[in-house]
Amino acid sequence: MLIDRTGQAVSKQSWIMLLLVLVLTQSCWITDHSERDTEVTTDAISFPASGYEKVDPSDLPKIVFEKPNFDMGTIVQGTKVDHSYTFRNDGGSVLVLTDVRSSCGCTVSKDWPKNPIAPGESGHIAVTYDSEGRSGRQDRTITVVANTTPPSTVLTLSGEVVGPANVTPVE
Repeated sequence: MLIDRTGQAVSKQSWIMLLLVLVLTQSCWITDHSERDTEVTTDAISFPASGYEKVDPSDLPKIVFEKPNFDMGTIVQGTKVDHSYTFRNDGGSVLVLTDVRSSCGCTVSKDWPKNPIAPGESGHIAVTYDSEGRSGRQDRTITVVANTTPPSTVLTLSGEVVGPANVTPVE
């Protein structure tokens, strides 16, 4: 039995439950809630198509990436690589990105447009790859979900990670 500051006996199970609740509460605060920063309103979006009518494809938003594949080359384990994928809305209506997710926790995307992108305008999606604890050939994907047809676009990031023991010293 443990004694609290008021002199009351507190069971070990009560302390464990309290600790568990505190840990779970803290872990909820750690997650990224940047999606709440979105300023998309219904006025900014038009839906020119439904499944029951023919629509001119040029009226729909269209996301076009300059280079959807990025080769980071050979890097030393522990290196962080930053890259920005640039895109343009080549469609006829407003483009809205609804989600950007990577295939692995080692690749993080926190900077992507949260506001509608007008036809002809450009934007970028910034990602960071952390090679800590990785070695060998690395192939990662970043999935971009938007109001396009098809609704998702897959970007790739690849390269070779060499461990510190495999690095040849420069003389």
